Amino acid sequence: MIFNKKQFINLIILCCFVSVSVDSVQAFSFKRNNTKTVSVSKNSMNKSKNDNINQAPLTNEVHSIFTLNDCIENAIKYNPSIQASVYNEDVYNSRIGQAWSNYFPAISAGVQISRTGNKYSGGGPYGVPMKQYTTMSYVPNISADMLIFDFGKTKATADMAKRLYEATQEDTKENINTIIYNIKASYYNILFAQAQVQVYEDTVRDYELQLQQAWGFYRYGKKPKLDVVTAEYNLGKAKLNLVKAKNVLDVAKVQLSKIMGMPKYTNYELSDQLTLNLFDITEDDAIKTALDVRPELVAAKKTSDAAQMNLRAARREFTPNIGIFGSFGNGIGSDYDVKSGQFGVGLNYSALNIWKIKKQVDEARAEYNKTMAQYEDVKNEVYFNVKKNYMDLKTDMEAIVIAKLALDQAKEQYRQVTGRYKAGVGDAIELKDGENTYLNARLDFYNAMLNYNTTAANLEREIGIPLKLSDEKVLDITNEDL
Repeated sequence: MIFNKKQFINLIILCCFVSVSVDSVQAFSFKRNNTKTVSVSKNSMNKSKNDNINQAPLTNEVHSIFTLNDCIENAIKYNPSIQASVYNEDVYNSRIGQAWSNYFPAISAGVQISRTGNKYSGGGPYGVPMKQYTTMSYVPNISADMLIFDFGKTKATADMAKRLYEATQEDTKENINTIIYNIKASYYNILFAQAQVQVYEDTVRDYELQLQQAWGFYRYGKKPKLDVVTAEYNLGKAKLNLVKAKNVLDVAKVQLSKIMGMPKYTNYELSDQLTLNLFDITEDDAIKTALDVRPELVAAKKTSDAAQMNLRAARREFTPNIGIFGSFGNGIGSDYDVKSGQFGVGLNYSALNIWKIKKQVDEARAEYNKTMAQYEDVKNEVYFNVKKNYMDLKTDMEAIVIAKLALDQAKEQYRQVTGRYKAGVGDAIELKDGENTYLNARLDFYNAMLNYNTTAANLEREIGIPLKLSDEKVLDITNEDL
């Protein structure tokens, strides 16, 4: 197929027209989106270019010491769930532009190529040779339709898409809140597991010393062989408990690594210990703040607003569309040359089905009522969870005070029975009871600290923001106390 000069010029004009139309669509979409949306788009572009950077860079050949903030930062960088939430925002953000695209031209273009052939034979006494006539035609054409006004249907659809996009942003925040809570819970579990290992290591050392003492007393005939057997049994059980405690610690570290998005990296230590922090917040302030900023609740409200916009769009389906249309064609051939074009304004209904539209309105209204009920359900759930966690936090605080008092008493009892046994006055059973009481008191105290910190982290998640620390101190806890 060979295009002549005029056909080639028409083809270039057609391509330029399509290119300008596409650029106009992009420019309008950029103008319609707010600054925050543009920023997200840029970040998404940079993120797609730097996907390899988001891979966890640490390997087990590198030893690290992590604080709680380090673990949270690692999770935000490398946890795939957060990355999926961010990409989900991009999905819903693009639907805003798709909704507004109704106001841009719908372009159709093509080229029709045809070949027409006719044969003719004349008559006469001696016959006339057959003649053939062939006509080639090339008809490039382009047409466009553009919506001018649709009585708010497109705007309502775009508003619905915007509310859904804002809801996905809140879903991302909620996802981050949940992951931060999981990080804190796992972090505190590791601290508890480390403390538990320390308790059993101390217990093993104590029982090793007691075994030596029992052998010494037995050699000099001051204690029966039963004390030696009892000490050996206690030492073996303490070593078994130590092995189990170390396994619990290893599993807790794997759990934290998974949440951080680095499941294969476990060569790290934590820089903190279980501590007791008071928070400067009242129950009423906690509930009020949660009802204002909790991402899950805000997302439910945005979803309800989107359903309301959908109801508005469904009601406006009864209205017509006003638009402009135009087309141009230029046919060229050996014996064929024709130009055609049209331009106009039209008002039309597109496949108007009144009964179907009414049922779609009914569906949209029911959907809106459902989302409103779901919003109220989430609101009640947030209220209950904040109130419950606040009360649990107070209870856990009281449990720490009681556990600390029991620990002090158990420590003093253990000191006394140990002294009695060394002096040859006490027996192995009394010593074992004192050791078990002291061991359990230490574990109970650490467990009370774990429960308190975990409940505080859960309360922060339910409220939606970090809690403000208080300068007040209830207990002064040192390593010597334990």
